Amino acid sequence: MPPDSFSVPIMIGVAVLALALAGVLIAHLRVRRDLGQARSQLLQARQAQEHLTRETSAREQRLAQAERQAQEAADLLREARAQQDVAWVETEHLLSTRIPALVSHLRAPHVIVPGVQNPALAGTELDRLHRGILDAVARGIREEGERIDEAAQAIVRGAMSRVQTQALRAQDLLAGIQQRYSGDEHTALLREVLGLDMFNELIIRRVQVTGIACGATPGLSRDDTYLVDLVVGAISRVENFEQRIEGPANHLRRRIGVAARAAEPILFITSELLANAVHHSHGTLKVTIAVHETNNGAAIVIDDAGVGLNEEQYARATHLLGGGHPVRLVDLGNPPRTGWAAIGRQVAHYGMQVTVKKSAFGGVQAVVNVPAALLVEMPEGSRPSVLAPEPVRAAVPAAVTSAIPTSAVPAAGSPRPEPVPAARPEPVTALRPATPLRPEPVATLRPEPAAVPEQPDPAEALAALPQRRRQSPRSAAGPRPAAGSGSTGGSGGGSLTTPEEAARRWGEFQAGAEAGRREALPTQPHDNTEGN
Repeated sequence: MPPDSFSVPIMIGVAVLALALAGVLIAHLRVRRDLGQARSQLLQARQAQEHLTRETSAREQRLAQAERQAQEAADLLREARAQQDVAWVETEHLLSTRIPALVSHLRAPHVIVPGVQNPALAGTELDRLHRGILDAVARGIREEGERIDEAAQAIVRGAMSRVQTQALRAQDLLAGIQQRYSGDEHTALLREVLGLDMFNELIIRRVQVTGIACGATPGLSRDDTYLVDLVVGAISRVENFEQRIEGPANHLRRRIGVAARAAEPILFITSELLANAVHHSHGTLKVTIAVHETNNGAAIVIDDAGVGLNEEQYARATHLLGGGHPVRLVDLGNPPRTGWAAIGRQVAHYGMQVTVKKSAFGGVQAVVNVPAALLVEMPEGSRPSVLAPEPVRAAVPAAVTSAIPTSAVPAAGSPRPEPVPAARPEPVTALRPATPLRPEPVATLRPEPAAVPEQPDPAEALAALPQRRRQSPRSAAGPRPAAGSGSTGGSGGGSLTTPEEAARRWGEFQAGAEAGRREALPTQPHDNTEGN
């Protein structure tokens, strides 16, 4: 075959091959392009997946955090509910137990106010809040109680003042009856009047102590008075004093009196302590009283053999008798025992001191210390009343008395170097102290009245002394004899009344008065004084 016959197919083949190669190349380029696009899409998909993974992780973290927060919130809620329950229970305990106990504690200090019911709450904010509530309640109750107590005391003061005024008027009326019907033909009437007078005296003392405990004054005024006379007056204010009180023993060596401003308070304090001692002693036991001079003034000592006090009662007595703290009516019991509180007010006002302790007889010893600022020196010419005992002097030993020679006893009317003072009525034998060098004669060896010209008339001395009017000698002995008049028991006309005659008259009067009081008074005492 000719060469041209082979070139055409070859050319066609080459062309086809070229076209095939071109197609393959084009396809390869397209595949590479598609592959690049696929790679880029895969990369984007991977990036999107990674982003989604990160977001999923963040969501999971947020979800876990949310779950933790929800759990914590649930725990907090449970804890808050538990705390609320505890606070609710504790508040109920505060309202039902602690506040009522606090109210009782304010009335009776021995009642204990409980603390928090749950010990775990001690010192917490809730405990502090509850304590603040208790303090506010206590403060409010105290302020309101003080206001109410002050109003009650003002009412009691006014009522007792009116009652005391009427009782004092009754006392004046009874004193007038005693003076008008003092003859022997009115003995029965006088007994009844003396009994009524004693009852009225008890009413006055009861009214007086109640008023003083509420801030009132004693309600009576006196002049400067001998201290021993005040003690005698205090004894006469106590029921059944003739059988129950022994004394007073007068150990004063000077003319000691009490200033006018403090005379009635001291008389009141002494009478209240005596009444308390008598009330808490058996009916057959005596209460002794003595008056002493001290370096800082004077002292009145009262001893009883009664039931005594325990430690708590001694502490309460010391607290009330000191007068250093205000006392409310609600603190005095029911019924109120106002004796010690009234004494404490007077002690604090006048600067005195009253102490109580166990006596040597097993009962109570009360000592009233009167400072020197309240004492005065009585005038030279004045003397205590005839009812006041003479100062207690040392007794003369029997050996010394037997050794006194007969020549040492002066004759009647002869001068003596140291005459023995004439005695007034007294419960204690008055003897001058004996000395080894020159023994004195005993008190029974007295001079005749003419040998003692300086002895005043007892009637004149009595007229100048402060005394209770119903105890005036005119009540039983008739009109007082004038100075220098004859005595019924004297040796002759114009002579002075002898000390023996005066003692006899006053002894008869006191015996009659005591008999009248014993018959008029009931067997059971009605004097309610400060209790143990």
